[in-house]
Amino acid sequence: MDESLVDRKYRLHLFQYLDREPQLIGSPPKPQWQLECPLCGAKKATMVWSPELNTYKFFCSKTNARACGVSCQFPVLLKVWNPTLYLLYLDEREAAGTAGAGWNVPKSSVVSPQRRPGRELEWRRPQVPDQPRTAPADPPGDVS
Repeated sequence: MDESLVDRKYRLHLFQYLDREPQLIGSPPKPQWQLECPLCGAKKATMVWSPELNTYKFFCSKTNARACGVSCQFPVLLKVWNPTLYLLYLDEREAAGTAGAGWNVPKSSVVSPQRRPGRELEWRRPQVPDQPRTAPADPPGDVS
C-alpha cells in the first residue's frame, strides 16, 4: 500500500469527526475500514484501498433504506463532505506534485483560480483606523 502522507492526513481528519471510531477489518497490504457514513450516518459504510487507483474507495451501505448508497473515491467523498477542506486537500496535493493530469484530482489552481496554490487559509483581523473618519471639509471656493 502506498497511501500518500496527504491522503493519510485527510483520512484521519475525516475519522476524527465520526461518532464511532472506524474499525480496520482488512489486512495491512489492502486495508479496509468499516465506519459510519459521514454523509448520511449509516452504520455499515466501508473504505477499501484500491491499489490500481492509489486511493481509497468509499461505499455507503445499500441495505438500509435510509442510507445514501454513495460509492466514490476518497477525494470525491472529501469534496462532498467538506468543500472547504477539499480545497485545502487540493492545495497540498498540488504542492506535493500529485495533482493535475494523470492523477485522480485536479490542480487547485484550476478548480479555484482566484486562490493561489500553496497558500494556507488564514484568519486576519481587519485593520481599524485609530481615529474615526470625519466629514470632508467644504470644497475650496465655496462661499456660504
